Amino acid sequence: MRSFKNSITKILLLVAFSVTSLAGIAATGDINQVDAKGQRQGYWVIKGDMLTDKNFKPQDKVEEGSYKDNRKEGLWKKYWPGGKLRNEINYKAGKPEGEYKLYYENGQLEELGIWSNGKNTGNFARYYNNGNPQQQFVFAANGKRNGKQKYYHENGKLAMEVDIVNGAESGVSKRYNTDGTLAEEKTFENGVVKPGSIKKHKNVKKETPVKTDPYDKKIGKESVVTEDKTNKAQVFKPNGNNTLYDKNGNVTQSGDFKDGRLQNGKWYRYNKDGLLIKIEIYKAGKYIGTGVLSDEEK
Repeated sequence: MRSFKNSITKILLLVAFSVTSLAGIAATGDINQVDAKGQRQGYWVIKGDMLTDKNFKPQDKVEEGSYKDNRKEGLWKKYWPGGKLRNEINYKAGKPEGEYKLYYENGQLEELGIWSNGKNTGNFARYYNNGNPQQQFVFAANGKRNGKQKYYHENGKLAMEVDIVNGAESGVSKRYNTDGTLAEEKTFENGVVKPGSIKKHKNVKKETPVKTDPYDKKIGKESVVTEDKTNKAQVFKPNGNNTLYDKNGNVTQSGDFKDGRLQNGKWYRYNKDGLLIKIEIYKAGKYIGTGVLSDEEK
């Protein structure tokens, strides 16, 4: 009798396991689908065992979102190796379009903006990893900065404010010390400092002038921090946080610099027509991957 009961118990357990397995297959049957043409369709969850990135464990979730004809569509979420959210980016026909959010590995919001036709448009904000504001910009529809622009010290105090008109400084620019006291004022006309307009206040340290970026072995060519209009209002710090722009008002480098070289941040790459084709992310001076634009959109 005991043997018969044990047999019945084993059969019931086997049936239960089979039902659970089939339910699991049914529940996941609608994800990671490929159509007859081999194109990704519908909702996908990318895990570590689908990549060559050794930072992720096989079952770690790397990113998730929907595909339409092998192109990302709608909201996609990407994660850090530890499982925390890395970014939230909206896509249209495989390209970032609309609001996006980037996060530090500690969970703090790093960047918030709107992406349209390969450019930042509208309100833009960047934060330090302690949660304090770092930059507050406004971008016109053409991707150039336009309106009141603000920079902040890491302690949250305002570092500089200036008005930008079509990518060039205009009017009075004010720079502040870390304690909030006014350090310097200067007046711009179409991106050029008006002669005799610079007013330096007491107890202001001498600023280090803009220098040429040293040779970057990863890129294989020299990168010059140019003296264009959009960089003049902000003093370049060889050791510290900077955002640099080209002559058209496009961001070229942004992040923490050491000895004049980008250490932690982003390097924006453009083609000969001025269109953004790649955003490279650097950590501890090394290239670790792409930013808003994925490998599929190069």
